[in-house]
Amino acid sequence: MNMPETSKYTTLVAKDVKHKAVYMIKVLQVEIEAKLGKVERSYNLLSLYSKEFLHRHGLYFLGTTSTLFLLDIVFYSHNLFQKDIFSAIGWIPAANIMNAIDEVFKIA
Repeated sequence: MNMPETSKYTTLVAKDVKHKAVYMIKVLQVEIEAKLGKVERSYNLLSLYSKEFLHRHGLYFLGTTSTLFLLDIVFYSHNLFQKDIFSAIGWIPAANIMNAIDEVFKIA
């Protein structure tokens, strides 16, 4: 809530060039004069569901989301069932033999 807006936001969205100059003076520790004028976007915004976005980035988007999904399945299933796996292969004793604190300590 108390963080200042980024200079990119203040320049492109809020169209406040003076704020960007003040921010850059603080960060870069140099003197900059703010020139008032029309601020134009230098990049093309694409909607996430547009055909152009899917054409440009669809393969990367699909690859990233599918690998992260598979990683989540492996990671969370490992955390859910590691106590059963460890007791099945003999790394820790059965749960009815030890108390909860010992089980947490040995699994960790």
